[in-house]
Amino acid sequence: MAVYRIDKFLGEGGFAYVYRARDTNLDIDVALKILKPAFAYDEVFEENFRREAHRAAKFRHPNVIAIHYAGKDDDIVFFSMDLLETGLKDLMTPGKPMEEGAIIKVGLDVASALQFAHTHEGGIVHRDLKPDNILFDRHGNAVVTDFGIAEAATNYTAATGTTVYVGTPKYMSPEQARGHRVDHRSDIYSLGVTLYEMATGEAPFTGRDWFELGRKHIEELPSLPREKNTDLDPDLERIILKCLQKNPADRYQSAEHLKSELSRLEGATQRTVVLTVQKTEEEKTPTPVTPAPSVAAAQESEAREVQRSPADLYEATTQPPKKRSRAWLWLTAAAVLIGTVASYATDLAGFRTFGEEKMPFLANLPLIGSGGVYVTSFYYAAVEGGADVENATFDIRFSAPVDPVTASSENVKLLGPNSRALPAEVEVKEGGARITVLPSLRLRYNTRYEIQIGEGLLSQKGTPIRQNARAAQPGAVFSFNTRLPPPDTERPTLAESTPAKNARNVQTGATITLGFSEQLEPSTVNSGTVLLRDARGIQQEINLLTGDGGRTVEIRPMSQLSAGASYTVVLTNEVRDPTGNRLVPDSIVFETRAATPTPVVPVDPGTVTVNVMPPEARGFVKVFIDNEDMGYVPKLGLEVEARSQHNLRLVGAPPYSAFSFTVYREAFTLAPGQHREIVPEIQPFGWITVTTASDAPAADVFIDGEYVSSTPLAGYTLPSGPHSLELHPSEEDLQRYGVYTANFTVPRFGEERLTNLRLPAK
Repeated sequence: MAVYRIDKFLGEGGFAYVYRARDTNLDIDVALKILKPAFAYDEVFEENFRREAHRAAKFRHPNVIAIHYAGKDDDIVFFSMDLLETGLKDLMTPGKPMEEGAIIKVGLDVASALQFAHTHEGGIVHRDLKPDNILFDRHGNAVVTDFGIAEAATNYTAATGTTVYVGTPKYMSPEQARGHRVDHRSDIYSLGVTLYEMATGEAPFTGRDWFELGRKHIEELPSLPREKNTDLDPDLERIILKCLQKNPADRYQSAEHLKSELSRLEGATQRTVVLTVQKTEEEKTPTPVTPAPSVAAAQESEAREVQRSPADLYEATTQPPKKRSRAWLWLTAAAVLIGTVASYATDLAGFRTFGEEKMPFLANLPLIGSGGVYVTSFYYAAVEGGADVENATFDIRFSAPVDPVTASSENVKLLGPNSRALPAEVEVKEGGARITVLPSLRLRYNTRYEIQIGEGLLSQKGTPIRQNARAAQPGAVFSFNTRLPPPDTERPTLAESTPAKNARNVQTGATITLGFSEQLEPSTVNSGTVLLRDARGIQQEINLLTGDGGRTVEIRPMSQLSAGASYTVVLTNEVRDPTGNRLVPDSIVFETRAATPTPVVPVDPGTVTVNVMPPEARGFVKVFIDNEDMGYVPKLGLEVEARSQHNLRLVGAPPYSAFSFTVYREAFTLAPGQHREIVPEIQPFGWITVTTASDAPAADVFIDGEYVSSTPLAGYTLPSGPHSLELHPSEEDLQRYGVYTANFTVPRFGEERLTNLRLPAK
């Protein structure tokens, strides 16, 4: 190829193959990187690739690989660079830490390369720093390769909207795993992962797939390096952990700062290290010692310098072989094509008449003359690696206008992860040349969806829509993924409470209910983090129940509170949400009702007795009069103000359950001294407890098709009788688990327990 003789395949990356080759003009060995065909045939990607190679070739630094030449031979896009056959990966042994001197030496060399790349020629972020891209020269100095390749892919994504994933999950930064825009601090994180692996013999995070690795980079803290290598210098551990901070603002803000820290450590330890690298065949051959360089050697040296010069990088200093003309090939193809067409039809209608079955030679060509309309583009806003979950819009363009009457949600459907049609609006724009699909609900994070175009969507000529110009069948399907959930950095807060802050006349047997801005981690809600104290600061014994998926907490005193006393609920910052954010500390002060309250009813009030049928419901139904909790039925002779309307509400509320529902309502008015008995027949009800196995993931609970809460679910109240249960995996488990379904029957005024359930594996 061109002036290069390809001798050996060395390996491949995400975008290119790498070969050992011989420059036959200069008679030197080089590393030849050849763009993979899938990218080489894309003009936009090729342009970005060559432009970034040109930028990287201008880098002249002892710790950055030297690029000699970038060019194109026929359809092959390539560049040549120094041949360094030993890499950091070759010197690392799984499970075995490297010497500290070697770790510091490699860290200094790579930090020096990053400092240069981040600050010269407008700056380049590597985006894929890892041991495979750290090589060694003959003197044992670390040299970083592949600067600019990831930059080319990123620019390609920005220019075309086509997602090209950049980076290696094992070494990528948290912001890179989220799909956020990255800067030079992302390279510092990747270098930290590499140093951690050198220091301990293993990477800070491992996983079964890229999703699990990305989640760990975003959410989990690595084990301390000294837990795995007790001989590691504490200062080196501190440097590595600072590189691995989740928030870019907490890392070293420049490679220069990191380099200075490593330099001080190197000076303090006085360690020296010699890295033995494998020499190339060229280096193994002894060079004759002569008193002065020969003319040939001087010419070769000059040719090397010219070839390494940044100027006119794409103009070959050594001309590639003259290309052979391919005109004969095109003439032959044209003749075959014309002959094939003529044998089946005399005009364009032949394409429509014979179709693909009778013209296999044309099977991959557009159906010329068919008059069909097809989709030319499907677009959605790329946010963090996928479609947005809020205010999502999906634009579909066609080769010709569609019939607006047929552009409905019946013919253009949004399908969810279980292939269920979701509510969405379809808007026709630009006279039918474009339609926009607007979901009527908020999409879920990190979930796969489809836009499905059915046969009922027609063009203005009455023909069905096809996927593309080459598709024969009507209809089209476009799949997409929603973005990963953003990091949860908001601290939970107390949103509401019953009783309210500074409330007075609170009943001595009242339950205290707290509502929070977001879900709490149930394991952090206990009598050590949520306190109830009296006016003297003495802590009261309480029971705590969480409900509404962890958003509400009920505090139930173990003994009745004192009348006319002041109490304080204290919320400490040891309460956390599921991602570890601490609760904003808060408190609620309230006073209980005095022992001899001022009468609020006339001297001759009315009285009411409340009970329910059937008798077995007693003990499970609470009485509320004018929204005041009067306790469980039966209630005898409750005094109420005469001549005023009162609202009675009976609520099914199993003991120690955070869930309830209304079983009876009535409004009534009593005359002075009047007594009334209210004994309604209520619908039987019961409650259900649902838990998953201890080693199984949590799940979202749907009962009779309605979302209820997440597991574990305890004391959820339902009418007695048959019901259906569905357990759906959470967003992070959608790739591994399916939906669990079951039918169950709720007993009369009793509990049905469904425990140790497991989601089916996909």
